[in-house]
Amino acid sequence: MKRYDRGSSLIEVVIAVALMGIVVSGVLGAMWSAIRLSRFSDEQAKVEAVLGSAADRLANYAYIPCPTNNSNGGYLPIIQAAAGTVDWPTSSVTLTGMFFWNTTSVSSGTWITTNGLSGTECNETASLTTARTLQRITFMVTSPSGYSKSLEVVKSNVFPRSIS
Repeated sequence: MKRYDRGSSLIEVVIAVALMGIVVSGVLGAMWSAIRLSRFSDEQAKVEAVLGSAADRLANYAYIPCPTNNSNGGYLPIIQAAAGTVDWPTSSVTLTGMFFWNTTSVSSGTWITTNGLSGTECNETASLTTARTLQRITFMVTSPSGYSKSLEVVKSNVFPRSIS
């Protein structure tokens, strides 16, 4: 007698489908992790790009003796303009600190949060003094997803002498 192939039983089909489901869910889980990691890396790269752009803009902008008294808003609009490099709102860049070199304790190298200049000393044509030479500007960039990073830039109004 010949034996005929009767096909697969219901139990065999269920086991095969269950095994394929396990394999597919493992592959989908790995793909989802790769997508999330890619998005996070993209956010980090954009934050780094905005930080670099803001630092460049700050370095190339004129020194402001009293940035808190500046009618243009001090350095804030300069660094906030860097958010446009990745089409983020300007509010994603914030000025988190402004420090001035403490001239009374030069040997200890301390920074203070208050500028010793006021009134006519704050105009742009003020002569060079130790009090006006160093400012430490700290700013933070926050991505729309919440990743943030900060940077400190030291700015001075000390320029090299011209070579004749």
